[in-house]
Amino acid sequence: MSNPIGVFLKKLIVGNSKNLVSLEDPFVQMQRLMQGQQVTGILDAGASHGRISGKLLRRFPQAQVFAFEPNPRYGDTLQQYARAEPRFHPYFIALSDKKGRARLNLTAAPGSTSLLTPNQRMRELFSAEASVQSAMDVEVTTIDDWVQSNGGPSIQIMKFDIQGAELKALLGATRTLHESTSLVYIELWFNPGYEAGPLYGDIDSFLRSQGFILFDVYKPKYDPRGLLTWANAIFLNPARVKV
Repeated sequence: MSNPIGVFLKKLIVGNSKNLVSLEDPFVQMQRLMQGQQVTGILDAGASHGRISGKLLRRFPQAQVFAFEPNPRYGDTLQQYARAEPRFHPYFIALSDKKGRARLNLTAAPGSTSLLTPNQRMRELFSAEASVQSAMDVEVTTIDDWVQSNGGPSIQIMKFDIQGAELKALLGATRTLHESTSLVYIELWFNPGYEAGPLYGDIDSFLRSQGFILFDVYKPKYDPRGLLTWANAIFLNPARVKV
């Protein structure tokens, strides 16, 4: 049965808007779900300016956050944060399914920058944000290779917001997912925004093959024409997290 107060509040906040405003805070949920587990390692893929890393550090005071962000626009901000917060460790490389070099598409809005190219619909509807201004070659690695090369830290939580490149990063993390990860917080695309970008079904299928299940979806977003575009979600390994 639905909570009538919650329904009323949603109607009051959302009104006639197509955007659903979630009343659940995913970071509060993550802290609750991980109660009883020692969280010592968190991987933040797509750290941007470090805001989400900061939230995770506050929720998990024993954890180290390993933050990956190849966009040079965020470099100074992340380095400054690292000097102020010893538990925050930035890496200015991208994550993918293999090591090497890749093309990073730098868009007008830094939050749309991706290893993938914004598709035509994305460019038309979000021309001020998603237009590619330039491109650069960046170093890429896999999560499994990075873990092995950095002393084998245990990663209990992974967060992904890398604009359509999430599946490639996950494909390079199968060993880490199997050995230590309990929770994945990830951006999902329900309709494509990037060329050759994976959709919800692709992410869900892969994570289920690794023993994870979908817990909940947060703050779905719609494009200006009303098409459901993306949201964030929590996936759990039920062998490690009781639900």
